[in-house]
Amino acid sequence: MNRCDFETLTRGERLQNGLVWLFLSWILVVPGGPLLLALLLTTLGLLGVSQLQQSLASLWAWPQLRSVAWGFAAFVVAGVFIGVWYGYGPGYYEAYIPFLMAPLMLHGVLTARLQAGVLWLGAASAAVLAGVLASYQSLVLDVGRAKGAMNHPIIFGDLSVVLASIALFGVLYSQQSKSSFYLRAYLLLGALMGVWASLLSGTKGGWLSIVMVMFVFAWRLTADKALMWRALGLLCIVALIIKGVLLAPEALVWGRLEGVWGSAKHWFDTGEVTDWSVSIRLELWSYAWELFSQKPLLGWSGGEALAKLAEHLKPFNVPVGIAPVFENDLLHFAAVAGSVGVLSVLGLYVGVFFGFWQFKKQVQEAQTSAFVLLGMLLVVMLFEFGLTVNALGRNAFRYSFCTLSVMLLSLVIMSERKHKGE
Repeated sequence: MNRCDFETLTRGERLQNGLVWLFLSWILVVPGGPLLLALLLTTLGLLGVSQLQQSLASLWAWPQLRSVAWGFAAFVVAGVFIGVWYGYGPGYYEAYIPFLMAPLMLHGVLTARLQAGVLWLGAASAAVLAGVLASYQSLVLDVGRAKGAMNHPIIFGDLSVVLASIALFGVLYSQQSKSSFYLRAYLLLGALMGVWASLLSGTKGGWLSIVMVMFVFAWRLTADKALMWRALGLLCIVALIIKGVLLAPEALVWGRLEGVWGSAKHWFDTGEVTDWSVSIRLELWSYAWELFSQKPLLGWSGGEALAKLAEHLKPFNVPVGIAPVFENDLLHFAAVAGSVGVLSVLGLYVGVFFGFWQFKKQVQEAQTSAFVLLGMLLVVMLFEFGLTVNALGRNAFRYSFCTLSVMLLSLVIMSERKHKGE
């Protein structure tokens, strides 16, 4: 953390920054970590509730924040409409709570004057802890796929990639790491441990993000080099990824990669479900599309769609541990909420991405640009995760997406205000 900036904080603000770092650090190794972080940021917002109205009015003047707000609103309003239309119970609306908490969270981190070092060090610490716990679970306890404190290895593996990405951006862009070898080393350790945790989780859906982020890292690191050296950097990244795959337990990584092509090809050729990862997903997606084609406007109610899916899966003798869900955000919403649901998801992604992209056109500092790029990358990652799992259907993804987006937005806003002399 920049010492000069830190010393301008009051004692209360230092305490608040310390709590945010602590709660972010244990996000994957404490049960309910993403929810606890969201509750902390909301509590910080409530502490300054007397200034909330004035703060939100000031923030609404930013067109970039209005884009993000409209994205959140599109998702929430459409979801509430579907809930009322089908008469869902109170539990259904829990999915929209983090998006409604976002204004309070944003107000909280702004009043706490969140420091960039909290994000960099918090993400790196969280990735290191995730890597340590994953190693203990998979290599010592021999439990198979590591899942940290999450209830599923996919959630743990995907969020480990997100934290590794933030730590990696800290290596590239953090103003403090440029003058501290130890800080750079720690952030790089966080990036590597986050990737390692994801590999040990056996989460194939998140591995594309690992490749994408590492390519961004290599391209940025060689920005002032000749094209040949930049290409060589990308090849080095590929070599590191292959080495990581070979070091990880074969059943968790290489074996799962080998099984993808064979299972997918067999399903396309015969329609048979031969495994509970690839071919079962293809069957789920095929049936989701069938349901959507029957009711394309508002879809089926969630209960009815999932009941039909469970009936459809009976001939496949699906194991008890495999939940009868569609495991794809867009196809899930297509089946249970029709076009309205799909458009609400796209509205969420487009609104948040466009908001950060608008910031990108005006920011000048390298570190602020990193926050913007991370915000855009976060949307791309969540979308990618949602192609193979119901990301928006799981609390850990929703709360992590909202809290990290809010923290990145607050850092951009504070930097822009400082640049304008406000």
